[in-house]
Amino acid sequence: MSEHVPAPTANRPLAGVRVVECGVWHAGPGASAILADLGAEVIKIESMDGDPERYHGSFGPMALGMADREHWNLLFEMSNRNKRAMCLNITTVEGKEILHQLVREADVFLTNLRTSTKPKLGIDYESLKVVNPEIVHVNVSGFGPEGPFADAGGFDPMGQAISGMMFLSGKPEPSVLQVIVLDQLAAITASHAAITALYARERNGEGQEVHVSLYGSALWLMHANLLQTSLRGTDLDVSWERLNNPFSRTTFECGDGHWIMGTNHPEEKYWARFCEAVGLPEIATDPRFDTKEKRVEVNAELISLFDAQFKLRPRAEWLEIMREKNVLFAPINTTQDVVNDEQALVNGYLTDYDHPYLGQVRIPGYPVRFSSYEAGPRTPAPDLGQHTDDILAELGLSPAEVTRLRGAEVVR
Repeated sequence: MSEHVPAPTANRPLAGVRVVECGVWHAGPGASAILADLGAEVIKIESMDGDPERYHGSFGPMALGMADREHWNLLFEMSNRNKRAMCLNITTVEGKEILHQLVREADVFLTNLRTSTKPKLGIDYESLKVVNPEIVHVNVSGFGPEGPFADAGGFDPMGQAISGMMFLSGKPEPSVLQVIVLDQLAAITASHAAITALYARERNGEGQEVHVSLYGSALWLMHANLLQTSLRGTDLDVSWERLNNPFSRTTFECGDGHWIMGTNHPEEKYWARFCEAVGLPEIATDPRFDTKEKRVEVNAELISLFDAQFKLRPRAEWLEIMREKNVLFAPINTTQDVVNDEQALVNGYLTDYDHPYLGQVRIPGYPVRFSSYEAGPRTPAPDLGQHTDDILAELGLSPAEVTRLRGAEVVR
């Protein structure tokens, strides 16, 4: 393991692990940000112009840059928290040698550049395992290392498209899940793969190449859907009509306009309990509704009865009643609800963070609690070339040498 460990990582599970990243956008860099949440030291190598995510990013119509900051937007912050960064021209001889010095002391090298681009830059596994035979070389792509799409660029919506995810919304036409859901899933998958490969190296002493893709991550997520499709031999019917769903698995609007969602299986276990909870105990034994098969035939009528009851109380009261009766319901939250949700805050799923130029913000923490370690965001995303001089100094270069490299456009 690397000896270069910044002090803030000391009580984190991946303290001592060094990651070198040559990645852009989110699916790759997001993975090393997760590793850094766990304590790894991440050095991000950017081109002389920087990661394009510094300049381009939006949530639908919402622009995410800041008028008073260059080379930065909110998506870049998400993808590159906790990292140190340098601008390095790895197409030059000296730039490549600096990269090799970093790789020699690294545990993980992570990239999501295209398959054909990596050998040209000398950052493919075959090139870098000569520099460090024990390196764990993690590749993140759109569609995997083989097949007709192997060298195709890919973004989140394209992964959703090819995987079938866009037909799972219940709408008649394909619909994209917003925003960068699959990019984040691929980042999680890649961090999982990197940690697994590191553990394997601890046991057998061997580095290896690892491949992760948007497509593969999406199919992993959709295990149940694809298993059913394979068994049935047809596409799944995932249409969603509230009145067509049983009381045990549908949504209800409460008296204050807020919604709740129930999921109570097996249905027969919860039927009488649910009727009592909503204030209609008598219909539990009503001959029209007393079996699951009968309820299917008159489901719309039944749901209408329950709708009228739910309109009598606000959501908070209904959630309390359901908890008392041990009937499973959860609030249907907006993102604004979630940002202020006590359940998320008390478990550390959201954490308050004093950002140097955003001010006090609330962001996701690390979703796992360790009894002996800390995890989660530590430092903001770096400015363009912010740590170039520091990293070069750690490699033993003098200020004069750094100045010369800058003049030669090897570093920025």
